[in-house]
Amino acid sequence: MDTKPASPHRFAHRLRPLAGLVALCAVLVLTGCAAPKTRTQIVYFPSNPGQARVVQLKSFNSLDEITPRPLTFAESVRGDRVVPFVGRPAGLAYANNRLFVCDTEYNSVHVWNLETGATEVLGDQSAFSEPVGVAVDQSGRSFIADSDGGVVRSFDEGGNSGRAYRPADREAYRPVAVATHAGRLYVADIAAHHIDAFDIDSGDLLFSFGGVGSEPGKLYFPTGVAVAGDGTLYVSDMFNGRVQHFSATGQPLDQIGQPGDRYGDLAKPRQLAVGPDGVVFVADSEFARIHLFDAQGRLLLLIGGSGDSAGSTPLPISVTVAVSVPNALRELVPPNFEPDYFIFTSSSLGTHRLSVFAVGRAR
Repeated sequence: MDTKPASPHRFAHRLRPLAGLVALCAVLVLTGCAAPKTRTQIVYFPSNPGQARVVQLKSFNSLDEITPRPLTFAESVRGDRVVPFVGRPAGLAYANNRLFVCDTEYNSVHVWNLETGATEVLGDQSAFSEPVGVAVDQSGRSFIADSDGGVVRSFDEGGNSGRAYRPADREAYRPVAVATHAGRLYVADIAAHHIDAFDIDSGDLLFSFGGVGSEPGKLYFPTGVAVAGDGTLYVSDMFNGRVQHFSATGQPLDQIGQPGDRYGDLAKPRQLAVGPDGVVFVADSEFARIHLFDAQGRLLLLIGGSGDSAGSTPLPISVTVAVSVPNALRELVPPNFEPDYFIFTSSSLGTHRLSVFAVGRAR
C-alpha cells in the first residue's frame, strides 16, 4: 500500500489502497473491522517501576494511532482515506475527550475526539498566521493565540468563529499563550512582556501586569500562563529562567526555579500546566524535560529527555492536563500503576511529537 501526503490544507495523509483490495476493504467496513491497536514501550519516571510516579503511555502523530477507525464505504470505493495527523505541534488543550493541537507547520488548529475518532480543523485556511497557544473554558469555547496575527480568536463548541481579543492601544502584539478562569481570559504577550486579562464575554481589557525586567513581578518573554485551582496564576518567564506565581489580579507572590543547570533550575521554560493536585508541569525546551514542581516550588521529578527513544521529549513546547481519558488510553496503563490523572505534551522535534503520560503511583 502506497502512502503519500495530501495538500497542506487538508492536514492529512491520504492512504491509497491497491485497486485489487478495494472490494476487500468494503467487506471490512461492512463487518466493522478496524486496524489493531499496538502497545508502545512503557517508560517509567523514576525508572524503577516500583517507585514510579509518572508513566509514559504512548507517543503519536496521528489520531488513528489513538483511535483507529475502519474505512468508510465511500473511502474504500474511492480508494483513499484521510488520516488526521500533526506536523509541528505547539500549544495543547484538552476538554471532554477532545485534544486541541496548534500546528505551526500548517497554521491550523486540530480538534481530535480521542473517544470517537471524529476530527475537525478550527477556522478556514486563512484563519491563522501562527497559532501557538490554545485554551478551552468550561462552556467549551476555545481561544487561540495567533502570534504572527497579533490576536487571540475564540470559537464556540461547534467550531464557529467568535470574538477577537487584543489591546486597543498596543501597536505590537504577540500573544503566545492563553488560559481561562472565572470568565477571564489571560494572555501572555511577548512583545510588551505583559500578561493581559480580558473579560471573555465583553472582550474588554480588565488589567495588565508585568513589563520587561528581572525583579519580582517583571517579565522577560512570558511564554506560558496557567491557572491553579485557587485562581492564582503561574507564568513562564523564559529569559529570566523562572516561573513566577501571581495572584488572580497580578500581584507577585513567589517564584519557581532560577537560571542554571542544577536540579530545580530552568533554562528556557515554555508553556506550563497545573494538575488537580497542585503540581506545576513546566516544559523546558533547552533541557528537553518536563519539570514537576509542588506548590512550594520544590522539584519533584523530571520526565522526558533528549533523543528520539520512547519517553523522550526532545524539544518540548506545551503540556496540558486531562483529568480523565477515553478507555483506549486507559487500557495502556500498566497493571502495576494507579493513575490519578494524565498529561499530554508536544514537541517540535522527534519522530513522534505528541505524548501522553499517566500521573499517579506504582501499586
